[in-house]
Amino acid sequence: MNRAGMLCIGAGQRLSLIFLRVCLLGLICVVPEVGAAARLQSLDYSQLPGDRLEFVFRLDGPVMSPRDFQTENPDRIVLDLPGVTNGLEKKTIVVDRGGVKNVQVVEAGGRTRAVLNLSRLQPYAVRTQANSLFLSLGRDVTPPAAYSSRRSTPSYARAPELGNVDFRRGEDGEGLLLITLGDPKAMVDIRREGRKVIVRLPEAVLPSRLARRLDVIDFATPVHYIEATPEPGGARIVVTPVTDRYEFSSYQSGGLLAVEFRGLSDPQRNAVDRKKPIVYAGNKLTLNFQDISVRSVLQILADFTNVNIVASDTVDGNVTLRLQDVPWDQALDLVLKSKGLGKRQEGNIIRVAPLEELNKQEQDELEARQVVEELEPLRTEIIQVNYTKAEELKKILVGTSERSDKSVADVNPITGQRSSSKTTAIDVGQTLLSSRGNVTTDPRTNQLIIHETGRNLERIRDLIRELDKPVRQVLVESRIVIASNEFTRELGARLSLNRATSVNKYSNGNTDYANVPPADQSGTSGHALVDLASTAAAASGGYFGVTFLKVGEYLLDLELSAAQIDGRTEIISTPKVVTTDGAQAYILQGEQIPYSQNNALGASNTQFKDAVLELKVTPHITADENILMDLSVKKDAPGARPYANGNVGIEKREILTTAQVNNGETMVLGGVFEGDQQDRTDKVPFLGDLPGVGFMFRKNLTQDKKKELLIFITPKIIGSALVQR
Repeated sequence: MNRAGMLCIGAGQRLSLIFLRVCLLGLICVVPEVGAAARLQSLDYSQLPGDRLEFVFRLDGPVMSPRDFQTENPDRIVLDLPGVTNGLEKKTIVVDRGGVKNVQVVEAGGRTRAVLNLSRLQPYAVRTQANSLFLSLGRDVTPPAAYSSRRSTPSYARAPELGNVDFRRGEDGEGLLLITLGDPKAMVDIRREGRKVIVRLPEAVLPSRLARRLDVIDFATPVHYIEATPEPGGARIVVTPVTDRYEFSSYQSGGLLAVEFRGLSDPQRNAVDRKKPIVYAGNKLTLNFQDISVRSVLQILADFTNVNIVASDTVDGNVTLRLQDVPWDQALDLVLKSKGLGKRQEGNIIRVAPLEELNKQEQDELEARQVVEELEPLRTEIIQVNYTKAEELKKILVGTSERSDKSVADVNPITGQRSSSKTTAIDVGQTLLSSRGNVTTDPRTNQLIIHETGRNLERIRDLIRELDKPVRQVLVESRIVIASNEFTRELGARLSLNRATSVNKYSNGNTDYANVPPADQSGTSGHALVDLASTAAAASGGYFGVTFLKVGEYLLDLELSAAQIDGRTEIISTPKVVTTDGAQAYILQGEQIPYSQNNALGASNTQFKDAVLELKVTPHITADENILMDLSVKKDAPGARPYANGNVGIEKREILTTAQVNNGETMVLGGVFEGDQQDRTDKVPFLGDLPGVGFMFRKNLTQDKKKELLIFITPKIIGSALVQR
């Protein structure tokens, strides 16, 4: 092929590539972006005829295959919008009408989920239209065809587990419920139901180790019980306070959810109640009347709501109303306040009357009840106390205080006569007895003898049933280990000049000589030139002697001595004691050492000092089944070195601490380590440093002593699975 043809082909290829690029660019401009996430912009609801509610979810893009299902216990409708982000400012929208409490909207896992918390189960239907999704519910709504199959939660990826459910006491006495969430974006529903606070986690799994009931009343906070239980599709934590005089708040930091409970005094509680907005949940209506009688307005409200309303004969006057789309219960309150009226609801009947009349009726009823209580006959009942001292329960019933004394008249339940006795002061505001009630105890049988009205007896019996419960016991075992290692090595030499005596003379003219020690019994004498012998060798007998020089009748003797001591000692003491939760116990074993002491007149008398092994402990079982202990452990022993006056010292080993240990685990409370190392050389100057013969003029001592004290503690809850909480 020639050059011109090749140029034509190259030009054609370039034109084809340019055309292809233009086509692709056109496709990019025409085809919309795939996978762009839609955004939930608004959520509105309206009430329709037939007691129906309709929720409208508006997105900035088309709705793609939503998923919905319904759950029971708790009653909920759940709506999932895959690929949709949440653009709402509020996560929770309060509804309180049409059987819907509120709607919670959260974004997690690449989808937006809306949860309708219901007060009761009811049919519902879901439909889509362009960028909107409609959810209708009510008795007249026809459920979708697959309603029964969608009542269970669809199979998504496994929900994250809760990391921990813990409780702590704050610096100001507040109670802190700490929940470690598996997902920081997990949905949380916290509400107060009656006196309790319910924390629901719809998208969380509660591990079996956290499914338990914690008794935290010993923390001295407003909280009594915390109970964590799994539920279909999530977890549920119920907080039971001691009284209803509390307020709570919650906040979340990352994956940690904290719910704080604070106690309220009476003034604080009244102030909080005044600040609480009144929530009206009645059906909305419109009223427009000019100068209509109040009794007619009450009749209209009764007909609209099918509620029984009873008006007093003193209710009169006219009122002008122009209310547009107002809940009927709010309209009723406005009418009553404008005319100085009040209401009292008894069951399904609302009684309307002037406030003065209602207050006077309530005061008369209270006085009548007080008269009945004063005239109600007293009964005597004997209650057996099983696990608590009857005298302790009596203090609770009468509300005694140990700070001051007061004369109180006791009533004999048999004869009815009063006798004055001296007892502790009674705080009338805390006593559980009526003004005529009385309680005495029988220490022999541990029984309470209560003389009280029948109504109060029921309250007292219920209280005693709650308080008279077995207390869990704790076995506390301590181990005291005293270990010592001792190593001693000593090398020495003694060079002496001794006089030799003839012992035997042989026929060949030789004479056998005997070495005479420096202080022989015969009276001969010798001279120690260098005496650096081992002092420890005297016990072990490590001697070696040799005569290596004779000068006339004198012998030059060399005596080598060596000793090595290697010893290990281990002393183990294991005191054990069993006690109840919160009660102090101690155990000791040892001896008393006598010692002399002179008094002011110079006379000597003998006294005794304890040298004992002692364990003193006060355990407290925490809410998470750990054991908090106040501990005192001693291991004293007589000293090995007597003093000049004959008295003996005491080696003291003691620890005083507070520690928290897991049930059944062992903890090292503390220890003391002592070490003594010594390298010593005694020698004759200059001669001890001579090579080869210097060992005859020196003594070497190597000593290594180690001593260690370790104290262990092992607490164990006895029969924790069998003891009632």
